[in-house]
Amino acid sequence: MDSQAASTKPKRNRNHWKRKNKSATDEATPAASPAPAKVPMPKKLKATPAPEILPASEAVGPPPAPARESTAKSIVHLSDVSFKSLSISKESAQALSDVMKYDKMTKVQNETLPIVMQGKDVLAKSKTGTGKTMAFLLPTIETLAKTPRHGNEILALILSPTRELASQIDVEAKKLTTFHKNIPVACMVGGTSMSKDLRKLQQPQGFAILVATPGRLHDHIKNDTGGMQGRLRHVQVLVLDEADRLLDMGFRDEIERILSYLPSARQTLLFSATLPSSLEDMKRLALKKNYEYVDTVGEEDQTNAQVNQSVIVCTLEEHIVALESLLLEHIAASPDGYKIMAFFPTARAAGYMAAVFEKAGFPIIEMHSRKSQSHRTKVAETFRQRDNLIMFSSDVSARGVDYPGVSFIVQVGLTDREQYIHRLGRTGRAGRDGEGILLLSEFEKRFLKDLVDMPMTTRPVPPTSATSRVASVVQRCAVDKALTQAAEQAYQAWLGYYNSNLKRLGLTKDRLVSMAAEYSVVVGLAEVPALQKKTIGKMGLQNMGLRVADYAPPAQNRGQNQNRGPSQGPPRSQQGPPRSQPGQGNKAAAHKPQGHLNQPPSHKRRN
Repeated sequence: MDSQAASTKPKRNRNHWKRKNKSATDEATPAASPAPAKVPMPKKLKATPAPEILPASEAVGPPPAPARESTAKSIVHLSDVSFKSLSISKESAQALSDVMKYDKMTKVQNETLPIVMQGKDVLAKSKTGTGKTMAFLLPTIETLAKTPRHGNEILALILSPTRELASQIDVEAKKLTTFHKNIPVACMVGGTSMSKDLRKLQQPQGFAILVATPGRLHDHIKNDTGGMQGRLRHVQVLVLDEADRLLDMGFRDEIERILSYLPSARQTLLFSATLPSSLEDMKRLALKKNYEYVDTVGEEDQTNAQVNQSVIVCTLEEHIVALESLLLEHIAASPDGYKIMAFFPTARAAGYMAAVFEKAGFPIIEMHSRKSQSHRTKVAETFRQRDNLIMFSSDVSARGVDYPGVSFIVQVGLTDREQYIHRLGRTGRAGRDGEGILLLSEFEKRFLKDLVDMPMTTRPVPPTSATSRVASVVQRCAVDKALTQAAEQAYQAWLGYYNSNLKRLGLTKDRLVSMAAEYSVVVGLAEVPALQKKTIGKMGLQNMGLRVADYAPPAQNRGQNQNRGPSQGPPRSQQGPPRSQPGQGNKAAAHKPQGHLNQPPSHKRRN
């Protein structure tokens, strides 16, 4: 591994601190206050005198190993059916063999492609990591290869829930269309420049395939950017990838509005890992009555059988050093190279832990919704192509995105059954072996009832080093301004997240506040951070002993969902100290869409 690349931490989006989340889980940075804490402070994290901290270029682990091949040694998801058995164009066949190096279809592709290529609407239930992207890309491109295109018409639309997944689909589509002369591909996602999208729309040839996130496409429809409304009237194929997640992320209204601009005479392919009841309305609106249903999962659980699963329950105080021990243990057992993903309940927790472990010499990269789109794109590509890296992430990377060769998954803290399964699905993909560990605190043990049917073993708390580098970094948090700020943000996010899960955990609010004080010490804070009165009110934690900040922060731009990117503003250094600005008002209004969409035709079931 290139040590310099591993040690270089991508720059933070300089405006990311200004975002204001819609919930109290990850709200603005808590402000310090001299007011005394009303909750008792627990014991500090124990550690021996700090040893010398290695720079990331000398990060722990074995010497750099050659990158492992992405092809699995024993691929259980492959069928014995070749792509050559399909009646496809010579251009697609050449791209599959020469560019993508594909020979055999996966089982999912073998089950879905013959049906999809008949031109029927299809609802496919499919796991991630089994080749489903090619199951809709190949027939889409084959349809377009036979369809005359006039001017800058958009003939295929692929909607994806996240920027990362959309970018991945875009890359695969461009590879598959390498030898097709008139099937250009474009990708439009939130967090990127609208003017960049406009330039794509202004190109004479335009693009035949558009891969997009619903939020960004909805914006273009609203503004009729580059005649978007008219271009969509020519769509021949619509793909809704990760349909269940599209709904989970709140894109129902945007998708319904997008559907209203598409012709009814089209083919629709709806791929979903699960089939929740909330999907019924989308099926009714998007699919024809006689659609085909393909279940490539069956009744089996969606976790991969080849992934070794275990759980460790420890005290909150032991969490950080236990995670350190698990990482060191896996690195030592991986002389041929490793690729690790650690998931945390909130983006703020992922950011804080990334800062701590990077300072302790681990080759860490961050991936969460608080990072800019350019950072996330760069990091995703680096993680795909290289070994001996550790990604600290929130659920933005839990599903859909394919990172070849992930050998180890650690899930830190409470999650839910669905996210547990999808996070675990990042390893053991395409038949590879993998390992997943769930690291819980004592108060989170109730969650294990939701996983009672999982093939999970219980592991003891791993032994910790007498010279824990991570513990030493945490102890120095008080003299590190940036780390202190990250710890304060993690504290507030922790409080908000677990406050929304009190019933699941059987906790009272006063007990939660006391545990939050413990957490503030675990992350190295000298005192419990103060929170804005408004934030405390949103959580319903008034009169619980929380510290209240004695001033209001400056007005902030309202953040957008992760597919629309952060609101932009001046660098923090240009904004002065936090204080109320007379007459400043709420800047969020400046970022709200103005006007209304043109009234589309009413929704009707497709016949």
